[in-house]
Amino acid sequence: MTYLTPQIACHRGARFTAPENTDASFDAALAQGGDVLEFDVRQSRDGVLYVVHDATVDRTTNGSGEVAHMTSRELDALDAGAWFHPRFEGLRLPRLDAFFARYKARAQFYIEVKWADCAEIAKLIRAHDITAQSYTCSFSEQMHLDMLRHAPKLRQMVHWRREADADLLIEKYNAAIVEFVDGDNAGHDFTLENVRAAQAAGLRTQVYSERNDPELFARVRDWGVDCINTDHVAAFNAFRMSQDSQILL
Repeated sequence: MTYLTPQIACHRGARFTAPENTDASFDAALAQGGDVLEFDVRQSRDGVLYVVHDATVDRTTNGSGEVAHMTSRELDALDAGAWFHPRFEGLRLPRLDAFFARYKARAQFYIEVKWADCAEIAKLIRAHDITAQSYTCSFSEQMHLDMLRHAPKLRQMVHWRREADADLLIEKYNAAIVEFVDGDNAGHDFTLENVRAAQAAGLRTQVYSERNDPELFARVRDWGVDCINTDHVAAFNAFRMSQDSQILL
């Protein structure tokens, strides 16, 4: 049997190896075999776009306060590495402009917009000429629709649970990609039935999972899922490389 090789989206980089959403984490993710860098975007009080997940800097820096209420000068001064391990002391929060410049020749981009000026994000995407290698998503319907308005040529990814209907996702959100969730709670929607419905509508498929599980990895492969969004970059890469070796043999 021949399988299509799923891509790996690196959830906040290799966040178990290095502090999430930092250059060290993204460098490690690519070294471990990742294809797509998944990251989050927020905006400072003075309009600078940053790669950072939380609404506050408390968890992942040596500072405190809301990103949206801090100036770029304040954010640039924060240490974003020492909380993870002393050897990462001195890492900074990446500015989105510099992040794109650093990685655009090395990776694809999965841009999750937390809360920011989508017109400014779209402007940077065009300036770096990375539309073809990027896609965007947001848990905020407003942010999603703002990105669609300001970057109409950029691929839109939508979570399946937003509508649970492939045709509606395409009609309402111009979806090109859909993401399922693998898990044990009520948010679980990674089923063969749902994957096949999305594929039949012409959507690319992606699954997010927190699990490092060969059985899950095999379902991703066997169901023809295009990409897995994972924290376990090295583990999935080892799995797909072993499968490629078996096919070649």
